[in-house]
Amino acid sequence: MSSARDRAQPVGEGFAPYAWAPSVAEVAAQHGLPPQAILKLDQNTPPLPGVPQIPLALSLASIHTYPDGTYRELCEAAAAYTGTKPENVVVGAGADDLILLLGQVFIGPGSRAAVDPPTYPVYRIATTIRGGEITGPDGPADVYWVCNPNNPLGTWIDPEPIVERARATDGIVVVDEAYVEFGARSCAPWVDELENLVVIRTMSKAFGFAGLRVGYALAHPETAALLTERRPPAPISGFAAAIAAAALREPRLGDVDATISERERVREALVAAGYESWPTATNFVYVKTDEPLGQRLEAEGIVVRIYRDGIRVTLGRPAENDRFLAVLGIEPGRSGGREAMVLRTTTETALRLTLALDGSGRTRVETGIGFLDHLLTLLGFHAGFDLELLAAGDLVVDDHHTVEDVHAALGSALSQALGAREGLARYGSAVVPMDEARATAAVDLVRRPHAEIDLAFGGDRVGSLAISLVRHALERFAIEAGCTVHVDAAGSDDHHVAEAAYKALGQALRQAVASGGAGIRSTKGAA
Repeated sequence: MSSARDRAQPVGEGFAPYAWAPSVAEVAAQHGLPPQAILKLDQNTPPLPGVPQIPLALSLASIHTYPDGTYRELCEAAAAYTGTKPENVVVGAGADDLILLLGQVFIGPGSRAAVDPPTYPVYRIATTIRGGEITGPDGPADVYWVCNPNNPLGTWIDPEPIVERARATDGIVVVDEAYVEFGARSCAPWVDELENLVVIRTMSKAFGFAGLRVGYALAHPETAALLTERRPPAPISGFAAAIAAAALREPRLGDVDATISERERVREALVAAGYESWPTATNFVYVKTDEPLGQRLEAEGIVVRIYRDGIRVTLGRPAENDRFLAVLGIEPGRSGGREAMVLRTTTETALRLTLALDGSGRTRVETGIGFLDHLLTLLGFHAGFDLELLAAGDLVVDDHHTVEDVHAALGSALSQALGAREGLARYGSAVVPMDEARATAAVDLVRRPHAEIDLAFGGDRVGSLAISLVRHALERFAIEAGCTVHVDAAGSDDHHVAEAAYKALGQALRQAVASGGAGIRSTKGAA
């Protein structure tokens, strides 16, 4: 009996399956390293995941049904985000699914597809699996694959030459703009004009939702309709589509600016050290070298993408990037400082929190509860922390889970950032008035979790926050932070009472985390 491989249809010359970089387990086993020590900088995904804005209609009650096959909300959201129309949008299970769909529709035996190497290998797969032939970028072709910005090099060109290529040919020009949010211009404004121009986007890179497997293409309405006819009936889950639509409606791309800043810092350090690394409009840097840098890094537990003449390195958190540079013997120029990151995803909440103790009071807080955002912003500002907190919860039920989980995450981040708690002032206290209200706060950062919270509220809510939750939330903060917290506040206006309390706590924390000399300030010699 013949095997499945014998029965398979032939593929075009040059077909090769997609090759992943080594996994954490493989690298750990090969180099005798603990898995926890492995740093993956190979996938071009962001160091922090996107925070799903949980739509109110999203419910496990619909898990037994198929998603809306038109993906109307996702198409509308993608169109609004890109300045196109819903009829221009085709959704797919990530950019790869759309690339393969385009190959299925426009490539067959004898077809020619133009690529300009080095480039993304899935273009070759989509071509050769259909029996097509790969050609150079300048000759006539049925499909032109254009990766802009380029993966793996990071280089980019303006859209006008690509558009002129589309005007001058009968072939389909596919522009993969997976990294466009990191500094390049888009071809999207021309899709209504040119039936043979297709732009591919993804939710995996700037938005941080690689695990959702959501992508979308932008094309002339006739081309989009054809692609939609040929795609599977429901390529992505209803949950993934709803989260992606919510993210596109209210893009939270603050991390893109941070990634760009880190990209330039890392690239400048590489160039200063004598490495060849050119400007890029992506979330990675390419280092051109004949040295076996990839193998050297992997032996130290850092996984990057290895190419014939260099390596591609995804930007991570500053401390992760510093580790990469240090292995190459490069002085990064600055320390990551006392910082921590907490990720929390449950059936009730999803949040990401980053905390830097040695900050300047820069805060970005979005929880869906306006007054809670206000209180945490005040705390971060008065503590002198840099705080970024993005959270989404089941507010359709109530605000309890969000309020508690946010404070727990803040406490956990504080504990992580304090590390061994050496060199701290340890104690802090403050008295803060606000009109008729007055609050006092005292903090001891010794590892003795305890809370005494006395807040004299007269009502049930301030804005959308159930004010009665604050006492328990601050207790949870103290427990997770592993410290002692006393807060008392009273007044006739609940808004003022709560605001004074969080300002006082911030002031007390500012004092307690400040430098207090070497070692641990305890007669026991331990925190």
